[in-house]
Amino acid sequence: MDVQDVFRFEMMEANKPDFIKKYTAIEYSSKLNVKKLKIAPGGSAANVASNLSNLGMSTAYIGKLGDDFFGQISKNDLKDTGVDIDGCLFTKEDHTGVSVILITPFGKDRSILSYKGANDLIRPEEIKPEWVTRAKNLQWTSLTSDSGVASIEKCIDIVKTTQKGMVFACPSISIIKNNLEGAKKLVSKSDVLTLNKEEIQELTGDNHVTDAMKTVLDMGPQMVACTDGSEGAYFTDGSIFIKSKVYDVDVVDSTGAGDAFASGVILGIIKGVHMEYVVKMGAAVAAFECSELGVRDGIPHDFRKLEKFIEEKKIEITTEQITM
Repeated sequence: MDVQDVFRFEMMEANKPDFIKKYTAIEYSSKLNVKKLKIAPGGSAANVASNLSNLGMSTAYIGKLGDDFFGQISKNDLKDTGVDIDGCLFTKEDHTGVSVILITPFGKDRSILSYKGANDLIRPEEIKPEWVTRAKNLQWTSLTSDSGVASIEKCIDIVKTTQKGMVFACPSISIIKNNLEGAKKLVSKSDVLTLNKEEIQELTGDNHVTDAMKTVLDMGPQMVACTDGSEGAYFTDGSIFIKSKVYDVDVVDSTGAGDAFASGVILGIIKGVHMEYVVKMGAAVAAFECSELGVRDGIPHDFRKLEKFIEEKKIEITTEQITM
């Protein structure tokens, strides 16, 4: 949505003179018109599954949707993208999770109102082991309820014991703020963690990214990638530290950029490319996603197009050998 006539406030946070918080505010008991409306399927797990499917990987989705209009749209979209939906559950207990994304004329970033809905109602006993054993690797995203966390943990344990595959953690701020202990438990069982600066600071309690990344490695993961908006991204496996800028593209909408970056990182690690190229793949998929309005629309449907983009476009990357 492109919201017009919305007030933006910038407030200096106490004792932090270099930090400015921005607020989107709507006057109480008022009505505003929006310039444009777009309805599109989303959700982090669905985004990553669709992104990777578009880029040539076989993917499947496990999750719970409401037995409603939005649930059917989401299911059909996943199916049309080539994602296996055998693990897609439906319920009448609640509505499909919905997010209202507000984009203002002040910048290309956005504010999100999120309703988890049916997502959090999934239970471990509903998950059939064969849904998980078909896959070599697992990626999990945010479910904030205890049953949701237990469901993810069941999937992780199946992958670890039967497939010996990798577990990619992509928690959002939702699980970190609403179920921190659950988030830490799941992260400790994961091999690769991908999240943004706000999330890693909230997860670890460390204000500095490098300190937070070291804390994460001590929790269990072997690798961690952290995005920092237009500033770029950081990546480490404990022996090297990579700092990457972003690709120079015309940003239309940054919604879904984190999921796109995670998709590129997952793809690169599974393909076994070197770490700098992993970061380039993450940044490149994010650049494609930001070039169009929506959460998946800009993702290429041809891996060769991604490779060509990385080959032709330059990006500033620095790599340091470290001891963490």
